[in-house]
Amino acid sequence: MRADWYEFPGWYDILHAAGTAREVDGLSRMEERFSEARGRRVWFEPACGTGRYLRVAAGRGIGVIGLDRSAKMIEYARSSLRNRGLRGELIVGDMTKFRTRRKATFAFCPINTIRHLRSDSAMLAHFACVRCVLLTGGVYAVGIETCRYGEEFPSEDVWEGRRGAAHVRQTVQYLPGKRGRRAERVISHLAITTPRGVQHLDSRYDLRTYSFEQWSRLIARAGWTCVAVCNGDGDDAMRGPHGAVVGDYGVHILKPR
Repeated sequence: MRADWYEFPGWYDILHAAGTAREVDGLSRMEERFSEARGRRVWFEPACGTGRYLRVAAGRGIGVIGLDRSAKMIEYARSSLRNRGLRGELIVGDMTKFRTRRKATFAFCPINTIRHLRSDSAMLAHFACVRCVLLTGGVYAVGIETCRYGEEFPSEDVWEGRRGAAHVRQTVQYLPGKRGRRAERVISHLAITTPRGVQHLDSRYDLRTYSFEQWSRLIARAGWTCVAVCNGDGDDAMRGPHGAVVGDYGVHILKPR
């Protein structure tokens, strides 16, 4: 079957939920190290999906705000909070034009999610919206993999998750982008095994590409400063002689100027 796999929140959550608590530990360390915002801790996540980070954070007493374009994802996130006796502000909306009822002390967008925004103008609009959400002194932690045009080859990842009798396996292929086209093609195949049998789901999409220099220029245009680059545990990432992250993926800690 060919469809957008993001429209199946139950399968998505099975695939990604394992290890979320440790990832939230890392985000907490980033907030502790870099946010100077005062008041009750409130986290904001654009493109929050099933809200897996938010439900763990809410369980630790942190206020949470989530935004996603998918009504199905937001409904899943709401149910997940409600079933645990937790609350949060969850919004169906566009990453380039949104408002929230509350302000946040910390915002985050991990694992290349921001690269779904397909133009510089969309990115600039997004950063303007996030600026309005953050309290003074707050920071935005963006997980992004920058590229090296002409030096990369096609690659493949395999992800697996289990919950009860359900097993979800995702095989993802990445076709590198070119400097002119600025798009990395992602080809996903899901195999979902349940007592009823095996279902297959194929989807493909593009992620906008950034060299380290292109990303740095965009951040400057948006009126933000990168104060650090971290690994997933919240410690400083290894960086090369020109500032680029060794291994190319890092969580960039951004602060409005």
